[in-house]
Amino acid sequence: MAATCDVETAKQRVLIPMQLDESPPPRLFASDDDSATDDVSAALIEALKPSQIVLLGCWPVPDQSSPKQLREQFEDEASERLERIRHSLKEQAFEIPTELSFTKDRDHLIDRVANKHGCESVLHPGAVRSTPLESALVLLKSHSDLDRIARVLSEVFADSTTTIVLFHAVERGDDTVGPESLLRAVADRLTEQGIPGDRIHREQSGRGSRNDAIVSAATDHDLIVLGESKPSVRERIFGPVQSAITDRTDRPPLTVRANT
Repeated sequence: MAATCDVETAKQRVLIPMQLDESPPPRLFASDDDSATDDVSAALIEALKPSQIVLLGCWPVPDQSSPKQLREQFEDEASERLERIRHSLKEQAFEIPTELSFTKDRDHLIDRVANKHGCESVLHPGAVRSTPLESALVLLKSHSDLDRIARVLSEVFADSTTTIVLFHAVERGDDTVGPESLLRAVADRLTEQGIPGDRIHREQSGRGSRNDAIVSAATDHDLIVLGESKPSVRERIFGPVQSAITDRTDRPPLTVRANT
């Protein structure tokens, strides 16, 4: 069950998990333009306008090792890397709590920490095409929490110029609601909540693999937004679509967590 907390503050809390055992040390966000001088990470966070960011440092523990063993060996290094990431966001006008964990189950760790801090969404690092954000690709399915996704989108993008592309890729037996009806319903929710209609586009794909269609579309946008889709932690946060995005593209995905 999600943690009980004040709705008005919890709804914009974002959890950012960082894999700290990588070499070179991880960056929050990169840019397609290597010559860019802007602080891309700060620009993306500013676009999302969270009330709070929670940084979660993850150090994976192999089966043959124990968390205690690796913590004793790497805690200082991991703490230094996590603090460096937090420091890169020091200009933000809110506190940035951090948590460090040596874990064998990253999926459940993310879910547990998100529940603990009342985070409504999880943002994974990635590369953005441009700042300010030009477009966000929103992946929709009929059994996603559409009202919740629409509310988060309206909170994040109401005062921006970002184009919102509502995208549906269907495979046989994938959905019970017609794609066009689904996209129109979410577009109507967004306009009712103040997003101008000329900033909302609708696209659908019904050919080939759903994941292939999503990965192909993702490269043309700055941010990918999707909802949790299954009851289990692994399927909700790291299901087939989420894994395809993180494994096959470098765009940052924002996963809107379900009401659990």
